Amino acid sequence: MTGRIVSFGEVLLRLAALPGEVLFQQPRLEPSFCGAEANVAVALAGFGHDARLVTALPDNSLGQGAQQALGAMGVTLVAQIVPDSRLGLYFLQPGAMRRPAHVAYDRAHSAFACCDPAAYAWPALLEGADWLVVGGITAALGERALAALRGAMAAAQAAGVKIAFDTNYRPSLWQAREAQAAAILRELSCEADLVFAGRRAAGMMTGTDFSSGDPDAGFHAAAEALFALSPRIRAVAATRREVHSSERQDLTALLADREGLSVSRTIALADIVDRVGTGDAFAAGVIHGLVTGMTREATIGFAASCSEWAHSVAGDFLRASLADIAALGGGGDVRR
Repeated sequence: MTGRIVSFGEVLLRLAALPGEVLFQQPRLEPSFCGAEANVAVALAGFGHDARLVTALPDNSLGQGAQQALGAMGVTLVAQIVPDSRLGLYFLQPGAMRRPAHVAYDRAHSAFACCDPAAYAWPALLEGADWLVVGGITAALGERALAALRGAMAAAQAAGVKIAFDTNYRPSLWQAREAQAAAILRELSCEADLVFAGRRAAGMMTGTDFSSGDPDAGFHAAAEALFALSPRIRAVAATRREVHSSERQDLTALLADREGLSVSRTIALADIVDRVGTGDAFAAGVIHGLVTGMTREATIGFAASCSEWAHSVAGDFLRASLADIAALGGGGDVRR
């Protein structure tokens, strides 16, 4: 059973320093295309879903490259072309040992941020869709992007399309609008069926501290607080990680609905290749589980495995099939 899942968000060009190096240590950066909602769409396409991405791109070679990259991953791209605009960038300095990774954004005045919200014909774009996938990063990009996001969510509700909203709070993107972030993210979360938010994000939106005590119970309390905000919210999901170093971390995934809480086994991640984009892989895993009718326990186990797999490959995209995820239990031996 597969579904049509429409994602809405910005496509970026990632420029990454080589492993073990800081930015511009060498006159070379590794390019790849990405974007939170694009990453989710790629993962869902790999799982066999009809995955579509609605976005805006510049009328230049970078925009064309983004279209080719997403198309090659099986994603149906519907892009508004914005003349005389640019593609957003982000620069990644990989972490090593106890030195954390660092991301620097360069996405002001991008095609996506500047696109006219009225350019998106949402009833047609959502035709036949089961889910709409959106996130708080879009809300952070400015008033035009926020207006387009609100329009997409309103159209989805009118069409009976379920909404997955990832809070994805990035303080550096809100710039002079940090004071508005909590209220805007709370407003958007209340319009969603599935919310991706951990204890910290839920605490920011509800004004409550969920950080003390048992972390599983704290997450469940955070989810219950979000359920109390809006009858639309049916499920809340998040990951929790214990960071020992850039290469070694422990990951636990959690999913709460109005009937209870499921927690995955804690996964020991050793020799991490790339952490960026692993949360999007997790989100895609949760959505896949809900679309295909998995139990809550099976959904969170599958989503945790998606995130685990994503840690093993460079780049933001989850380049994996269902069979790849299932093979994680093979212990790293060669498959022939």
